[in-house]
Amino acid sequence: MPVLVTTTDGYLDITPDTGGATGLAGHRVDDLTPTPDGGALAVVDGHAVWSCAAIAAGADGEWSTVASSEADLTSVVSALGAVFAGTADARVLRVDDTGELVPVPAFDHVTGRDEWHGVGMPLQVRTMTATADGGAVLANVHVGGIPRSVDGGATWQPTIAVDDDVHQVLAHPSRPEVVAAAASVGLCRSHDAGATWTSTTDGLAMSYARGVAIVGDDVLVTVSDGPWSERAAVYRAALDGGPLSKVTGGLPEHLHGNVDSRCIASDGDAVALVDGHGDVWWAAHGCDGFRPFAHGLTGVTGIAIT
Repeated sequence: MPVLVTTTDGYLDITPDTGGATGLAGHRVDDLTPTPDGGALAVVDGHAVWSCAAIAAGADGEWSTVASSEADLTSVVSALGAVFAGTADARVLRVDDTGELVPVPAFDHVTGRDEWHGVGMPLQVRTMTATADGGAVLANVHVGGIPRSVDGGATWQPTIAVDDDVHQVLAHPSRPEVVAAAASVGLCRSHDAGATWTSTTDGLAMSYARGVAIVGDDVLVTVSDGPWSERAAVYRAALDGGPLSKVTGGLPEHLHGNVDSRCIASDGDAVALVDGHGDVWWAAHGCDGFRPFAHGLTGVTGIAIT
């Protein structure tokens, strides 16, 4: 169960008892994403997708290049053997049969695309996910909603309101009908594989949600009072509905800064997060017993449990 903090200079394994092993030193690593076969994909140096068959705790895995592109890549996901990458100019690419990253034309013509707009940063595909059965691929555009494809990228449909301002979308690892998202309108939940959404702020003291993770039948969201907040908190709710409640369990009253997109993660049991000051918190089982695990990490781009 490696717990990996990705940074602008490789990734750091902060798994208990590893001593802080590092991997891919000298490379920027973004969106390190576990794959269903036990491996991982990552965006490396902003222009390539790399893969690793397995990452052992405390050891650098054997990474290899899947494909590279002149485009600025922001996110990656695999579905039914296909690999998709999002870009910093709000496009989607796919690895073709020759091993090249090629544009997915239909994504450029999603209904309502002319309403997308940059807020705080240029328009981009911020995160991507695929349902547990691989039947749906979802791309979180900031700010452009969550376009969804159920035919391998041949067509895409809009799903959630553009101005709900989604910051991360995440599918349940074993329930293909369940997808969750963190947005400026709070926690968003879908029970039809991302086709339709409901959002709620019920129970939240702050409602600007940035990161999301799934722990069993619960969803965790990180929230703050805005994009430049100096304080954040973690809330939990049942995936199937109901209000949110604040997670305490060893966490401070407020975490530093925003706990950003992809900066909270779970393998279904353990939970790890990194806050805006580079402080890492970890709980071995669920949402109880959080403890600090590293402090002041720099250049953080995300966290993953593989």
